[in-house]
Amino acid sequence: MGGRRKYHAFLVSCMSLKTTLDELVGRLPVRYQNIARQFLKFGVTGVVGAIVDFSIYGFLTRVIGWTAFYTVFGFQIVAANNVSVFCAIMSNFFINKYWTFKNREGNVAKQWLGYFSFNAVTWVMNQILVSYFVFHVALFDQLFGHNSDLAAKVAAIGIILFINFFGSKFLVFKTKKS
Repeated sequence: MGGRRKYHAFLVSCMSLKTTLDELVGRLPVRYQNIARQFLKFGVTGVVGAIVDFSIYGFLTRVIGWTAFYTVFGFQIVAANNVSVFCAIMSNFFINKYWTFKNREGNVAKQWLGYFSFNAVTWVMNQILVSYFVFHVALFDQLFGHNSDLAAKVAAIGIILFINFFGSKFLVFKTKKS
């Protein structure tokens, strides 16, 4: 019975959060409300992507113990981060296409290619940022110790969030004006 109450409390919290966000978005000028809603949905999608990313990364590095890295142009790249970010990109494509931007038209394969091509750029940025923070910023190690790689991933995601949103909205899932 306790699980049922927790689930109900969770649903009530979600509805309360949705109401609060709707009220905040409603205070914006009408012309900005749609993009604000999309940005909030993009953020939720990003949380789902982060859960996919961190779950796979944690499994690969903490459970399996895969800590391999390789060097590209002088940057040490964490191999497990490549896999986990790729999986997050895949999940986010479908959520963004059908929920965030409600883009039900167009060729899915062509959109995936465009999404993946755009995200390949931010994927590289993610790899460079994570590697830079892990291997070259002593503060990360001092503050986060054994979990400095996870903190580096959070920092990289935060930096890349806005680039991904505007690229997705205006390049990948742009809709034709009627």
